[in-house]
Amino acid sequence: MKKLKRILACVLSLCLLAIPPVTAAAANTVTPLIVLQGYSGPRLDDAATGEQVWGLDFDAVGQRILDALPDILGTAGDTFTGDTTALVDVLGGIVQETLEPVLCNPDGTSKYDLVPHIQTAQQARVSTLRANGEEGLIAEKELVAMFEERIGSENVFIFNFDWRKGQIEYAAAIDDFIGQVKALTGAKQVDLFGLSHGGQCGASYLYQYGWKGDVRKAMLDSPAIGGTSLVGDLLLGNPIDIDYATILQFVELGLGTENEFEGLLRYIGFENLNAVVADLFERYVVDILQNIPSIWDFCPLDVYEEAKAKRLDTTLNAELIKQSDAFHYGILQNMRAGLERAQNAGTEIAIVTKYGFENVTGSNINSDYIIDTALSSGAYCAPFDETFSDSYTQSGDACTNSGHLHISPERNIDASYAYLPDNTWFVRGQFHGMYVFDPYTVSLVQAFYFTDTLKDVFSDPNFPQFNATHNPVDSLFVRFDATSPGYHSGSDGNLLFYNLSEQYEIAVRHVEVIGAPFDVQTRIAQRIAPGESGGVTISAHDLAACEKPFTLRVTYTLFNPQLLLKTEDFVFTPLTDGEARQFAYLIADTPQTPDISIQSPNRDTTTDEPETTAPAAEPSTNAGSTQTDTPENIPGTGGTKLWFLLLWAIPVAGAVAVVPPAVRRRKHR
Repeated sequence: MKKLKRILACVLSLCLLAIPPVTAAAANTVTPLIVLQGYSGPRLDDAATGEQVWGLDFDAVGQRILDALPDILGTAGDTFTGDTTALVDVLGGIVQETLEPVLCNPDGTSKYDLVPHIQTAQQARVSTLRANGEEGLIAEKELVAMFEERIGSENVFIFNFDWRKGQIEYAAAIDDFIGQVKALTGAKQVDLFGLSHGGQCGASYLYQYGWKGDVRKAMLDSPAIGGTSLVGDLLLGNPIDIDYATILQFVELGLGTENEFEGLLRYIGFENLNAVVADLFERYVVDILQNIPSIWDFCPLDVYEEAKAKRLDTTLNAELIKQSDAFHYGILQNMRAGLERAQNAGTEIAIVTKYGFENVTGSNINSDYIIDTALSSGAYCAPFDETFSDSYTQSGDACTNSGHLHISPERNIDASYAYLPDNTWFVRGQFHGMYVFDPYTVSLVQAFYFTDTLKDVFSDPNFPQFNATHNPVDSLFVRFDATSPGYHSGSDGNLLFYNLSEQYEIAVRHVEVIGAPFDVQTRIAQRIAPGESGGVTISAHDLAACEKPFTLRVTYTLFNPQLLLKTEDFVFTPLTDGEARQFAYLIADTPQTPDISIQSPNRDTTTDEPETTAPAAEPSTNAGSTQTDTPENIPGTGGTKLWFLLLWAIPVAGAVAVVPPAVRRRKHR
């Protein structure tokens, strides 16, 4: 018997030796995340020397502009004066020196032999980047930190490629990288997150390779799927009409300050800036950009042929044109079919696009200021300053389900034309690249990746297809209690006010109803603490008489050091009883019931007037909140902030130069 046991033991040992070892990769049940960076984010090196030639120190670029301010501002010292030609020459020299390393030949190939600094999945692993002291190469740091906490830094990867390449090459590189990640981790699938240009790359990958089913979930945030009219306008040489007050708002939100900088406008003369920007682009920028393939992928399809005729030579640029034609007519024109093919292979896709700002060049297009809403989502949009006619009905053929309402509350977006109507979320009032500073979109990201409940725009009432930003810098959010944000129905009994501020109280002073036959009576100086809500009863509202969208104009005090009296408009679409039944997913089963007598600690709320001394701002106590007010920290998706600095250098430099240095950008909660 003992001999038999020894024989059996030997046989068992041999069998065990024949079984391949179970490695950490093979045992991995976590789905890794791959982050697809914004435009020009990946660092590029000289292939021969390994020396970094791209991956700019944004502080240094900003400092170059600030150092040039004496020449830019002229002898007056506080306004733009003198010869604008000389002004453009100062900025043009900075632009040319900055962009020289990434010049391309007329055929779209690189003038210099450059390679991405990071070329393999192992190098791109966030745990590796941290171990090597290369945290500076981690894109979308706030998002990455969120995923590191959930799945570990060894399962988060930053995709790197030569950002000048066209979408067809980019998609092939992503496919190869996914294969590396799967082999490295032992995972059967990966997740993708693509922002801006990264969203365009993610969409192109899903179009060409999504049939393989290698991606579990893909979120494309503010994706430049169809390009941007910013590039189209510049390539066409269209007149530029920049709203510089919006740039300051962009800076305020990026810095996360609840103070306002509109007063800067009186110190900086903007009268000639539009001409300066146009001249800068024509004399110094266009000759560089027009040979870069990825720039042409940003050119919208409807102006593509006109832009080609203006900027490209059919002989010199023949190969570049061939690549760009293949993207525009082979992929972009058929994007919906490719994304649906990926869905059919099992990939869950979420497109998150933004609206509520005129595009930066001022061509009356609804956008997130950088990427057009229509080009990001595929939806049909009214011009920025218009709405659909009263008789307009949902008419896109991408969704014909009569139980789905795909028209925005403002009646300026018809998402039934979108690439994926049931899987596209729209956020009003959120600037490009600022999703991580908005608790609503942060929650949307978490719900999509970390739960199985958020399948489409109907599956979770907390994440309706249309909603407004919850950025704390915007201070106020308003909705009715029983109907999806942006809509009003007979089920509503209260109007809710949410104080989004992280630091300051607000006091709602007055609500003006424009376009609806009811009034809202507010308690004067009712204060709402940071992060809390209040409300008023609206029992006497005649919904039957509300035939069109109406506006609630809310005047309130923000008790910041400036003691601001602010006014914001909120648009609501009334739902008849029949529409409420037809679109039942917009009606809450249990209406929200706010505490309508909220008081702040140790405050007397009976007075009708604000305090004469506002509470002082306190620095953020969030762990790791160490960013300061440099151009690097103004979000804009990596490369987008670079081009923003280069093309709109004067106003941004002027604004940043006088931003109080003590202001700290806050992180999301």
